[in-house]
Amino acid sequence: MVDVEKALMAIEEKEKWEEREEKILDELREVRKKKKELKKEMKKIKRRISDCESTLRSIGGSDKKTSEVYLNITEEMKRI
Repeated sequence: MVDVEKALMAIEEKEKWEEREEKILDELREVRKKKKELKKEMKKIKRRISDCESTLRSIGGSDKKTSEVYLNITEEMKRI
């Protein structure tokens, strides 16, 4: 004969794990959503850096000292 108390405990434990699983899945969905948003933001930032680099190169012209300064600024922007 099945022990009723053990069966009830097993059912309760199963329900707890189902709740935990649902919570974890919700958190995972949120993380994936945030990751997608961050990737979009990263693309925008990379595009902006590229635009800035192009502008700096066009401003730099033939003056070697000025070009070096702009290239250093470009490198700093990449690190950011």
